[in-house]
Amino acid sequence: MKKTFTILCLLLSVTISLFGQAKPKTLPFIIKGQITNCPENNLRMHYDDLYGDGATDTLKLDQFGNFYLKTFNVKTPQIIDIQGNKFQIRDICVAPGYNLTLTANWKDDYSLHKTKKITGVGAESNKYELMLDSIRNVRMDTTNDFLLSENDFIKRFKKSQNFYDSLIYVAFDRKPIHDNYLKYMGVLTRLDRKFIMLGWLIEYPSYHHNNYKKTVDFVRNNFDNNVLNNIFQDDYLKSKEYKRFIGIYYPYYLVGLDQKKDSTIHVDLVHRLDKVNKVYTGKAKEYALNYLMSDEIESCRSLENINGLKKQFSPYISNLKDLHYKRYLNARFSERVAGFMRTQVGKPAPDFVLENNLGKTYRLVDFKGKVVYLDLWASWCGPCRAETPHFKVLYDKFRNNDQIAFISIAVSDGNSAWKKALEEDKPDWIQLIDKDNTVANSYVLGNIPKFILIDKKGNIVNFNTPRPSSGEEIVKLLNQEIAK
Repeated sequence: MKKTFTILCLLLSVTISLFGQAKPKTLPFIIKGQITNCPENNLRMHYDDLYGDGATDTLKLDQFGNFYLKTFNVKTPQIIDIQGNKFQIRDICVAPGYNLTLTANWKDDYSLHKTKKITGVGAESNKYELMLDSIRNVRMDTTNDFLLSENDFIKRFKKSQNFYDSLIYVAFDRKPIHDNYLKYMGVLTRLDRKFIMLGWLIEYPSYHHNNYKKTVDFVRNNFDNNVLNNIFQDDYLKSKEYKRFIGIYYPYYLVGLDQKKDSTIHVDLVHRLDKVNKVYTGKAKEYALNYLMSDEIESCRSLENINGLKKQFSPYISNLKDLHYKRYLNARFSERVAGFMRTQVGKPAPDFVLENNLGKTYRLVDFKGKVVYLDLWASWCGPCRAETPHFKVLYDKFRNNDQIAFISIAVSDGNSAWKKALEEDKPDWIQLIDKDNTVANSYVLGNIPKFILIDKKGNIVNFNTPRPSSGEEIVKLLNQEIAK
């Protein structure tokens, strides 16, 4: 194992060095094709840089699922996901100069994996994931690994390691035909798989209440100790799964170990930040601190929350050595504060111009003189859909009252998926779709569902209004506002 680890690090360092020294002309990345039955019209492709920022492109699908994208945003070879809200294609190898044709049929995840095909320049690097899809479809494995006994889990874990190692060898350890990045993609794939496996391994003890020593021994006895002892390697940041591991799984594992030593410890975000600050080193430390803080900033739902976080995070931001992260976090705070200031109680609610499911256009200003109960939701959002039966009851109570309007706006949603949800749920009130994220941006949208109450003058009354499922609480609030 030590030999394998050393070779892997050497190969990654040499490969990265070669790419860093070369100065070829800038080549575009092209992806085209067709995804039939796709529930969404817009899919996101995010390309990371060292900091995890990079750029994002949108694949725009026409009514038949056809798409074409030519972009110069892919600066380095990497493995990305094509992401929607209820749809994703994982682990696509992209690079400058790649020209991929992707076809698939999405009825469900099974049909997606069964029908997915990738051809063109760069298809060689994508062979691994296609082979993996084929094997998964045949196996149809639904085993819950964390319910297995320790011995059975370890057997399955080691068998999986050998399987993935063999598959990666077949896919990448050969002479490329038309793919200059095949070997490099193999290095990235090995790294990704290594940290997926480690994340899987460290999660098992949390399901079985092992004590501190048993947990540490379990991980140490079943994974390459050379990796565990040298886990904070700058070069590893080229791997998206490594970044996910050090940003999510490893902090939880470390604070979980603290809890096993002292059950009175209260684990929260600050504890995770402290643990990362003390244990992590190098660029991995800077990346993970930024990851944890930026994720929490995005989740904030009020001005009070964001100001509290700013004070809480101040010492961590001050200690960051990388100016990029400092500037990024301070900019995110400023943007969120400015957004919440726009949506404070008493401020005019941001106007919008949106279409309903029949193509009719509505503006918020058209409803001045009425109380507006605004609902921000999406077809893929389970908690949003769960509110619909309660919303119907609420709407029926005010159906004949012309002093109030109920408006639901689908955000970050696909047109076809939205219309399908309307056919299934059959809501009677106004239904609009936010195709260009105008509402999501102007209303500083965090989590959904979100309900906003607007008075007859068009000003915000409550930015976090009770849901329809609150019953009499929301009925009383609406009646009070109507009576003003």
